[in-house]
Amino acid sequence: MPDALPVPASVIEDLRRARRKQRVAEIHWIDALYQVYLVGIVVVVVLAVISGAIGDGKLDHAGIERVRLDGPAWIGMAAALALFIGLRSGSRGGPLAVEAADVRHVLMAPVDRAAALRGPALRQLRFAAFASGCTGAAAGLFASKRFAENGLAWVACCALCAMTIAAIGYGAALFASSRRLPRWLATLVGGVLVIWAVADLAATSAPMAPSSTVGMIAVWPLDFRPLGIAPVVLAIVLIVTGLFGIAGLSLEAAERRTALVGQLRFAVTLQDLRTVLVLRRQLAADLPRNRPWIPALRKPGRARMPSWQRGWRGVLRWPVPRLVRLVALAVIAGFSLRAVWGGTTPMLVAAGLALWVAALDAIEPLAQETDHPGRRDSYPVVEGDLMVRHLGVPVVVMLVVTAGAAAVAVSGGHNSVDPQVMGIAFVPLAVAAVLGAATSVLMGAPKAVDELLIASPEIAGTRTVLRTVFPPLVACLATLPVLMARNPPKGSTASQAASTGVIVVTVVLVLCAGWIRFAADIRTWWDEAQQAAGMQSSRRPTAEEDDE
Repeated sequence: MPDALPVPASVIEDLRRARRKQRVAEIHWIDALYQVYLVGIVVVVVLAVISGAIGDGKLDHAGIERVRLDGPAWIGMAAALALFIGLRSGSRGGPLAVEAADVRHVLMAPVDRAAALRGPALRQLRFAAFASGCTGAAAGLFASKRFAENGLAWVACCALCAMTIAAIGYGAALFASSRRLPRWLATLVGGVLVIWAVADLAATSAPMAPSSTVGMIAVWPLDFRPLGIAPVVLAIVLIVTGLFGIAGLSLEAAERRTALVGQLRFAVTLQDLRTVLVLRRQLAADLPRNRPWIPALRKPGRARMPSWQRGWRGVLRWPVPRLVRLVALAVIAGFSLRAVWGGTTPMLVAAGLALWVAALDAIEPLAQETDHPGRRDSYPVVEGDLMVRHLGVPVVVMLVVTAGAAAVAVSGGHNSVDPQVMGIAFVPLAVAAVLGAATSVLMGAPKAVDELLIASPEIAGTRTVLRTVFPPLVACLATLPVLMARNPPKGSTASQAASTGVIVVTVVLVLCAGWIRFAADIRTWWDEAQQAAGMQSSRRPTAEEDDE
């Protein structure tokens, strides 16, 4: 093999000069701090108004003691999941998504690869710290309404806890990618920590999980334990170690991740939720099984209900990570409903979102029809009728998921939901999640040219907000029976209040189901009306019309 040709000094100097220009073009830290300052003020004002409007009551002495003892384990569960996700992402080439041009020209050039990668890593870390800090501050603001301690202490401690969780996850990803940790080892280490955290929650006699030390930070206003400083130090060590060894990133994995993340960002910009889900599964290697779980249903055959049979064939090819994700979402929804029943009203959003995300996996048969419009239009069935037929399997799947959430919600212990109330709200929760997810997929991406928005630009923002908020709002609305049954009106029982809430939810669900059935017909009618209006406006007047 001949020796590689030496790179001219002028080329190296040009690369270094381009790198310096790129650094100069970056946002100055004062400008970035000013942007953070403005966004922080807006977030604080909005959260203060919302928390004041909710007005949850103060906890008694027993409730405060339970939070002090059990809170670290619950919050530590989030830290264990963040570490698990970080290790998995790092083993697949994350967390950076370097541009393809940088991979092929900058990272393969005779320059310091670590210096080229630290800039994007630090910017990504800065955004993660800011987003997690705002989320933790919001949680602390809501928590301060339930405790008598200083509200500022809760906001600061919860913000620090959230930033620590994000830093641990991001640092674990950097460490795994820089050391090229094998996937099986990353899954094993992260899985053991998650199982340990679950055991710490389920059994009081189990040894304290390492992730529970992260939760100690959040409850420092109630009980200051210096052991909570350890995860902060661990997060700093992981980030520093990952940044110094970032040059070990796999270029092949970085280029593959860049292509998928670039498409993912473009789909998010277009508000195309279906494309986002497909790309995320490719990024996470969440692909269907080659063989179904039940081989007896593998061979296709003529059926009276082909939509039903096809839906179950897809469900039986779900990979293990998707099944685990549904179980985790069911548990999250169940504990969120317990929190709502115990008086923490904002947790109804967490319960609705968890079921809605689970339903996005459950409606895969319906989504496949939208992915292949040519095949869909070749069926001798009206499009709206076909979409409604594909809702059967997702509803059954979500009934199973909601059953798991209901089991967690009514299980013995503090803040367990009334079984009768949960039985009344059981079916609406499952159906609302499916209809909300189906609405998200059937909306699709907005048109490149929308005549309505061009004619009335002032409604563009409102329409964009409705497209984004309405589908998950439907799933969150289904928690209304539990919320109304928590404090029933005088003269009525909790079951009666829940039944009243079910009536309101049912009206909304009927409207959503009607939209799913007739959305294609409405869209066709609207397009034909616009074409007719365009032809009418473009038609030239005749001589008689000119004389008139």
